[in-house]
Amino acid sequence: MAATWDKRSARQLRSLQDELARNQVRAVAGSSAYWKQRFADIGRAPSSIDSVDALAAVPAVGERDVSPTGDPAAMARLVLQGGERQFALHTSGPKLRRALRLRLTRSAGYRRIVESEIKPTSYVWAGLGFRYPIASTRGDLDAVTRAGARLWRVLGLTEQDALLSAVAVAATPEHTALQLAALAVGAPALFPGEALDAVTAAARLAPPTVLAVPTLTAGEVVRALGAADALGRLTTLLLVGAPTADERAAAVTTLRDADVTTAAVLGVHAPSGARVLWAECRESGGSTGLHTYPDLDIVQVVDADTGEPGPDAGGELVVTQLGLRGSALLRWRTGDLVAAVDTTPCPACSRNVARVVGTARQALVVATGSGRPIDVRTLTGALAGRADVQDWRVVIGGRARDGHGQVVVHLVTSGDPGEVSVAAAADIRAVAGRLPTQLVTTDAESLAELTGTALTRRVLLRR
Repeated sequence: MAATWDKRSARQLRSLQDELARNQVRAVAGSSAYWKQRFADIGRAPSSIDSVDALAAVPAVGERDVSPTGDPAAMARLVLQGGERQFALHTSGPKLRRALRLRLTRSAGYRRIVESEIKPTSYVWAGLGFRYPIASTRGDLDAVTRAGARLWRVLGLTEQDALLSAVAVAATPEHTALQLAALAVGAPALFPGEALDAVTAAARLAPPTVLAVPTLTAGEVVRALGAADALGRLTTLLLVGAPTADERAAAVTTLRDADVTTAAVLGVHAPSGARVLWAECRESGGSTGLHTYPDLDIVQVVDADTGEPGPDAGGELVVTQLGLRGSALLRWRTGDLVAAVDTTPCPACSRNVARVVGTARQALVVATGSGRPIDVRTLTGALAGRADVQDWRVVIGGRARDGHGQVVVHLVTSGDPGEVSVAAAADIRAVAGRLPTQLVTTDAESLAELTGTALTRRVLLRR
């Protein structure tokens, strides 16, 4: 009897993920314009990626690597352009055998199965520095729906639970995943959107046992529903967007002020580019991290400054999506900083899945006092590996006189300071689409004395 998705042994998990990684790379490299060119550029044959360890050698990429100008249309290069040949080569055995039987007897049924795997039918919007569409086939949506049923179980919910979502009704991974999760388990659910009056009216109509709210607006929503006396049945508050410890504590305090003392406060999260929601298990109360799906995700960590394979400890979260045939995301830089990826069984619920611990969501895209957000990765990517720069720091903060955001780059050069500064500024502009506010050459001692909150090893924040 096959083990369930969360109870496989370490050996079974490794074998499964190695096989799925091989299949995904071959499907992607043969059908995506971007990935065909990418593998040619790095000098790797897709057939050489035969395991999760080999996958880690593929340089991680993000949205700006695919579309340096921030044009969402360029992200279409990630979509797999497959036909019957790709279906036959990369579809799982049982589905392929069923399709071949139908091909002999019912051509319309055969065509439906093929199209469910190769034809994008819907899109959600994601992105950090700019918004871009992620395509899904009907087969992908089936996978997201199955993941939704797992999400419900990780959260300790049943089909008797009633969900009220205060997440915006839009084509986003979060809203879509919550809808499909409720559908998968047959749980009643209302999706009135994020307007407080609509959420309050829905809660009065059908008091929820589960309330899903964006982490940033949780306090406002809970206070409104508490004032409307609509939280009497609440057992679970879902913070959509991995909460920090302070955000979780604030949510608990707000619930307590509304006389709700027994509800569990749990985080759910879809990293940038993802199509499924991960959840914290109910047994841990959120202390053991976000539980992933080993047959749908490979989660790894890279150095946030360079994008290179990182240490076993923290760094930027990188996700490879398995078995999805719309937009293809391999080694995708999410912009989330994490403390660790823990592959041991969860000490609270015993699920043997990779857990993402200590998530700082979208940490590498920093909001400043004015203007557009800064994608730190575009700055560090232009500086990392330069032979004429010995060391560097990026300081992001507000100007003392007016609080407007500024980016100051400090360089320790190994060549002529003026020439190196001009070349570095040109590279930053080419990659980031903007010049830093100021570029300063300095020495190693002065560089070490720079102060600020360390976002990464070489990026400092000043508030």
